[in-house]
Amino acid sequence: MEYTIKETEKEQRFDRFCRKYFKPYTEVKLWDIFAYIRKWIIKVNGKKAKENYKLILWDVIYINDKIIDTLSMPKESKVNKLSSRKIRKIILQEDRNYVIFNKPAGLVVHPGNKHRDDVTLNDYLQQWVEINNVDTSETFNPALCFRLDKDTSGIIIWGKTYDSVKHLNELIRERKTKKKYIAIVSGTIKTQSVTVSLLRGFDKRFGKAKMYVDPKWDMTQTDFKLIETTTHPVLGEISFVEATLHSGKMHQIRVHLAHLKAPIIGDLMYWNPVINRLSTKKLWITRQLLHSRQYGFDYKKKKYDITCPLPTIFKELFE
Repeated sequence: MEYTIKETEKEQRFDRFCRKYFKPYTEVKLWDIFAYIRKWIIKVNGKKAKENYKLILWDVIYINDKIIDTLSMPKESKVNKLSSRKIRKIILQEDRNYVIFNKPAGLVVHPGNKHRDDVTLNDYLQQWVEINNVDTSETFNPALCFRLDKDTSGIIIWGKTYDSVKHLNELIRERKTKKKYIAIVSGTIKTQSVTVSLLRGFDKRFGKAKMYVDPKWDMTQTDFKLIETTTHPVLGEISFVEATLHSGKMHQIRVHLAHLKAPIIGDLMYWNPVINRLSTKKLWITRQLLHSRQYGFDYKKKKYDITCPLPTIFKELFE
């Protein structure tokens, strides 16, 4: 069998291409793939290639037919039938490189053990690809470049090509993107910057990962700007805060605000239990009030500077 490398697949390592190609076939293990490459069962342009060879456009991958004949049919991935109107409703911007969405709070990004039957943002992506005939291949689908927590709303970005995903991921690793979030917190903040070390641990109560302040681990920094403070008739003193990330640890803004004694309203893990009960029972707030507001980066001489509208509840609390 022969497979020709497309625009969306070029510049990736030969072994990574093979891992993606065989991913649907659960009986093929990683050591099998390296054995196929080493024994010339999989070749590039009719010749043996090293694992780290960088594929170029129109390279031809040859896979021995005897391997293909032994593989079972891959299982179909779950695609929830979402209307194009519903998907378009959350699109902020789209071009040939990226689709930028305003993720609603309560929508899980990827399926997991606790959300196998839920509609996820990944289902939105698969359906959007199908509706619009977006260019895909056996080893590349448009992919999310980063994640947001289930109850965090706002900007999230899908790369439509291998190169655009790779580029933004590199910028994120090198901390060359500009990210600003908006949070509504209980109380107020008295500092403009927080730099503390965070350790990833486990919370038995929730059965999932949780971050802790620990001086022995990686330093993290968030800058805060106090926009407004008011006295709410139900919640008491609350503040409208802008957060700018200089690092990107899990739950970073949530932990930093809790560390400042100003936890995000609705945050069940880094919480103020009294305020959370009041916000749920009296105001029907069922999410943490954290929103990905702005995102900026450069790609191929184009500047992306995206701003996302605030959810209605953020405005109503300060009316």
